[in-house]
Amino acid sequence: MKYFLATFVTTSVLLLAACGGGGGGGSSNATNVEPPSEFTPSLTLSVELNGAQSVPVVDTQDTASATIEVDESLYQFRATLDISDIDNVQAAHIHQGRIGVNGDVAFAFETVDDDTMAIEITDLSAELIDDMLDGDWYINVHTATYASGEVRGQIVNPTTAVVTFMLSGSQSVPTVMTDAVGYGYATLDSNGYEVDLKVHTMAVEDATMAHIHEGYVGENGGVVVALEQHPDDANVWQTPAGAMLDEATAMRLVSGGHYVNVHTPANPSGELRGQILTDNFALITFDLSGQQEVPAVATTAMGYGYATLNLSDYAVDLKVLTTGLDNASMAHIHEGYIGENGGVVVALEQHPDNTNVWQTPAGAMLDEATAMRLADGGHYVNVHSPDNPSGELRGQIVGNQINLYTFPLTGEQVLGSVTTSAMGYGYATLDNVTGLLRLRIMTMGLMDASAAHIHEGERGVSGGVVVGLEQSAADTAVWAIPENTLLDSATAMQLKSGGHYVNVHTPAYPGGELRGQIE
Repeated sequence: MKYFLATFVTTSVLLLAACGGGGGGGSSNATNVEPPSEFTPSLTLSVELNGAQSVPVVDTQDTASATIEVDESLYQFRATLDISDIDNVQAAHIHQGRIGVNGDVAFAFETVDDDTMAIEITDLSAELIDDMLDGDWYINVHTATYASGEVRGQIVNPTTAVVTFMLSGSQSVPTVMTDAVGYGYATLDSNGYEVDLKVHTMAVEDATMAHIHEGYVGENGGVVVALEQHPDDANVWQTPAGAMLDEATAMRLVSGGHYVNVHTPANPSGELRGQILTDNFALITFDLSGQQEVPAVATTAMGYGYATLNLSDYAVDLKVLTTGLDNASMAHIHEGYIGENGGVVVALEQHPDNTNVWQTPAGAMLDEATAMRLADGGHYVNVHSPDNPSGELRGQIVGNQINLYTFPLTGEQVLGSVTTSAMGYGYATLDNVTGLLRLRIMTMGLMDASAAHIHEGERGVSGGVVVGLEQSAADTAVWAIPENTLLDSATAMQLKSGGHYVNVHTPAYPGGELRGQIE
């Protein structure tokens, strides 16, 4: 495939004829020339740019949008780019390269004003227009922070959808503990169902196979398409050239019914998995443990949760896989943020062929308010058993951008050690994007607590107060952080590194009777 700029030059020739007579008279005739045709768009393409399409993915909230107009009769195009949401833009270009591939610059945008860049009317060839509509070009916006490009948008025809997705061990069923990660990029043309998919992995250089499998979130299924390893990069896996799906498979794919699995010698069933989801889906994976129960439950059982939420119609698909809990009697989605108990929202159904699997009923839907609360971390799954009828396993339904902490409070953690029979349990979530901290503690055997705070200090170190906790009016054993407490980036980093603790003060121990390191 050739990439070049074709210049078309139209030369108009004016012919003059002169006739002379004996008297010296003369005359001239001119051929009229049609005025040049005016640029008239016959096709308009909209391009959305984000960090998820960059190769590798860029962790940014910034976005941009572009409009490309094509005059297919004159073989010309022009483009405008809205960069109003991005700071410190250094340059922007149209590059050669299909989805998931980086390539050379083909055209440069020029600055119009602080918010807009543009490419003026530019000549193309028929071949280059075909390349554009075939998905061979993308727009890249370069910034001072991300010189290689902060946001990217694939230029595709109106019948083609662009999908990006992450791969992780937490999506595998069951979950795999691994430091490896991956990023997936795909286009699907609804006119013919051609699929172009690429996966870039990190820390799995020994991967042996990769496939597109059939299966919704939390399900394992058979192979649909075997991916090929890139001949020059063992970390890249891709669909064979010209890969096509039938209509039923394509419709299932856009509904979230397929995933990519990357297999390794250490994890032959799959070390990395990525659910192929369009932008209207939110994907959440979460752990279930006895430590998340309120109060905490001592158990060797554990579980893994997988969920998708369709943000267009609020359909929810959730599955929980438990281990060490064969006698579970019920499971539900409950309302409640971390450290809170709440009522049932959705009753889960036990899988008919596997008593360790609990799932939402087919076609489960939420109303908008409930869906927004779920996306905000305001629900949890509770698995009940005869030994623990109030719940033996709990899993807060929180996304990957949220860190979850459970921690004990004891007298032994207080510097100098305190002799007390009192104890407590702590629960917290930290949103890595917004800095929102939610924290609650529950104490036992400590009815006269006078104050409680989050302090600065690593384990074995005392420090000053960062945030004062509020005692619950309904239960004096419960203390919680004030609503909408936001941490600045430095404080958040310190908390994530184990640099904060909760201290509960009493008249007998004004320096603190219970302490719990947040980690």
